[in-house]
Amino acid sequence: MNNFGEYLYKLRKKSKKTVKKITGQLQITPQYLNDLENNKRVPSSELLKRINDIYDLKDNDSKMLYDLAAKSYKSERVPIDIAEFIIENSNAKNEIRNLMKKYEK
Repeated sequence: MNNFGEYLYKLRKKSKKTVKKITGQLQITPQYLNDLENNKRVPSSELLKRINDIYDLKDNDSKMLYDLAAKSYKSERVPIDIAEFIIENSNAKNEIRNLMKKYEK
């Protein structure tokens, strides 16, 4: 999968849900969904969580969703699920710093 929009479109088609059903569940307009699927907009962290929940994504699919969304920004960002986990967990911050030291050598 090359980009977030393609991935989101694939999820919708695979689910066989109508645009009306999906947009209702995501609490967005059909135009906003169209913009997301055509890579004209980048979803908020809240919307990403709703997408993840509505499509009931598991492991690799969930990672793909967050990774592709992070790449959608003009300057690539840390996937929001990872960023929020790090922010909320001081142990995670310390572990990541340890990993950084390990890989800097």
